[in-house]
Amino acid sequence: MRSPKICFTELNQVSSQRLGNFSFLQSQVANWQKLTQIIQSHLPPQGQWQVVYYQNGLLTITGDNQALISQVRYLHNQFIQKFKTIPSLEGLERIQVILKTPDKPTSKKYTRSKTLSNETQQALRQAASLVNDAKLSQALLRLASPDNIKVE
Repeated sequence: MRSPKICFTELNQVSSQRLGNFSFLQSQVANWQKLTQIIQSHLPPQGQWQVVYYQNGLLTITGDNQALISQVRYLHNQFIQKFKTIPSLEGLERIQVILKTPDKPTSKKYTRSKTLSNETQQALRQAASLVNDAKLSQALLRLASPDNIKVE
């Protein structure tokens, strides 16, 4: 198995440290951020691109647009030739492009914009008293309640 290719000269100073060392990981991330800035001009400008890994000739990039990711995958060989002109990517053999997963949306709280009229509330209460299903009856009573404002 080949040893990892060192991308930047300052990596030579920390390469003798253990792989689990925090400072080594920090330097790796800093180097990948530099690579991200360098390759931005070579990738389609409509996308948001980020280098997440580069070692042993494998460059892994994330993007936020599936159509552009497909385009980069299709033109894989052309992008390899472009990137090989960059001194820190001379040993590039393969590009892996992954769709960046969007952050999970936080739940939004909604407030009822209108309160139910008294007639509607009364009708819901009457319907709740006529229904034999306990869960449905409770749901109708909650709906008729003026305190039932917040919904997640």
